[in-house]
Amino acid sequence: MGQMEARSAVATETFRGEHYLKVDSKGRVMLPAPFRHVFDLVDKPSAGAGFQMLLIYGGSDRPFVEGYTQAGAEDLDRRISQLPMGSEEYDLANAIFYEQSIGVETDKDGRFSPPPQVREKLDLPKDEVEVVFIGSKHSFRMWRADTYRAERKPAIRALETKLLAGADPLSLLKNTV
Repeated sequence: MGQMEARSAVATETFRGEHYLKVDSKGRVMLPAPFRHVFDLVDKPSAGAGFQMLLIYGGSDRPFVEGYTQAGAEDLDRRISQLPMGSEEYDLANAIFYEQSIGVETDKDGRFSPPPQVREKLDLPKDEVEVVFIGSKHSFRMWRADTYRAERKPAIRALETKLLAGADPLSLLKNTV
């Protein structure tokens, strides 16, 4: 495999983009197609099976729910296991990433019903509402769309003003290799 092909394969295993979708009248939402592709590549589900994902609704200052593939959840477990057992950091990580998380399975088409904990976190009513799935490299974030527009979009603009001041966004990577 050539270098460009290898890069392309890696890039497709990354959650990217913002995808706005409606929760239907039955309370279900569809995992965006590019995200289903990541699950296919990373977790390799059986033909005709849905996707297994971990949804983290913990973190009182986080207005979103974070989602992981099975492989991503295993990596999170590995990282948490490196914290000193009994430390405050371990206790808080345990509360956020284990106590306040839930495994969810989609149907074969990628549809799922957000569980009550997720609905409560995002303040999702029983009727139709718009949500947005945001790529965050090895995980994704699910927001209520109006909250994302009101909170995250202005925060991004403020960071652009502060850090870029009109410069090319690639300048953020100037000290990387």
